[in-house]
Amino acid sequence: MRKVTLIFIVLSLLVFVGFGKTNVTVWFAGTPEALMEAVDDGLVPAFEQSNPDIKLIVEYIPWGELSTKLTTAFAGGIGPDIFMHGQAAIAGFVENGVIMDIDSLIAKLDDPSDFGGTLGVGIYRGKHYFVPVFGSGRLLAYRADYFAESGLDPDEAPVTWEQLQAFAQAVTVTSAGRMTRAGLDIPVSGIDLQQVWTGFLIANNGALFDDDLNPTFNSPAGVEALEYYVGLIREAKVASEFGLTPVGNLAPIAAGTAAMVFMNNESLAAIKSYSPEAYSQIRLAFPPARYARAGFYSFAGFMVAKSTKNLEATTKALAFLTSKDSLIKINTALGSLPPRQSGAQAEFIANDPDLKMFVEGAKYAYGNPNVPFWVQARDIIARYLERAVMGVMTPKDALDKAAEEVSKLK
Repeated sequence: MRKVTLIFIVLSLLVFVGFGKTNVTVWFAGTPEALMEAVDDGLVPAFEQSNPDIKLIVEYIPWGELSTKLTTAFAGGIGPDIFMHGQAAIAGFVENGVIMDIDSLIAKLDDPSDFGGTLGVGIYRGKHYFVPVFGSGRLLAYRADYFAESGLDPDEAPVTWEQLQAFAQAVTVTSAGRMTRAGLDIPVSGIDLQQVWTGFLIANNGALFDDDLNPTFNSPAGVEALEYYVGLIREAKVASEFGLTPVGNLAPIAAGTAAMVFMNNESLAAIKSYSPEAYSQIRLAFPPARYARAGFYSFAGFMVAKSTKNLEATTKALAFLTSKDSLIKINTALGSLPPRQSGAQAEFIANDPDLKMFVEGAKYAYGNPNVPFWVQARDIIARYLERAVMGVMTPKDALDKAAEEVSKLK
């Protein structure tokens, strides 16, 4: 009888302790085994040891099921306190009243200044809604051997727009009036054109939209950026007006048909695998500046649900999961780019000079703007940029017409 009584007391205490904890539910996007192991076996126990009054309940949702599961969960009032998604989803969640702004929480994060420019990708209507966790970026890649043979210092990349054009002219090769090697491989159509041109817009102190989601890309800064972009193709003739295509499975910079390109880390990794000889000649540099530098980065990160029951506990979990140490563990498991500048010290980054450059370049990051109608706006902008590149519209007319159409989406 005494033994039964003792067991009952122990079980009662365990139940009491369990009920005395605050639950914080976190949904991660993706199901890589290495990620689950790093979080379940490392981060969760460490957090709960430091916060014995909080229990972290972590779930892993496949990317393809994420949006549907979130919609269903929030509709049923059982959504997570913190969840991961891509930055382009922010505006939709805000407009649907799902997430809260985290302006008041940023100061409680571990060294928020260490994020550099990456916190800015989570701004919507002037407020922060997103803490980046992992991502990919786009930097300027160039061939050191082509620089050297053209009389340029292979260790000195262009740092201004003027230098970018001059360097591109120096490494462009033509034969019988035909360009056989473009000084610069820049896109001339589609989403890639929009992304790369936007870098020039932002480097010229321009912006795609204002805080009220009115298009501002047709400002004088935008027109000048597009004039410069088109000029590289049609006047300086350092880039192909038809665009460059891969040679087999080799990107133009690896195949030798381009000397410079704005390249993401995934494409560079492919060159490393398929063409190690060409890869050994590729160097990375931060994008050249007009008034500022700007490189396109895309991130997945955490958002905080408006329905969270205990904001203090949720904030502690958010701060822990996005701390320097936690993000290094997460990104090491995924092999992805840490959004913090200190991530360059992670072993898997420090041992790869290219990845280290991409991490350091995140301080110049810009991303797709957080507007609910972004996909439609993006396609409209790209269509009119193409017309300017083809020479059928002036840069000003193209941007003005694009702005006129995009304004109707609001």
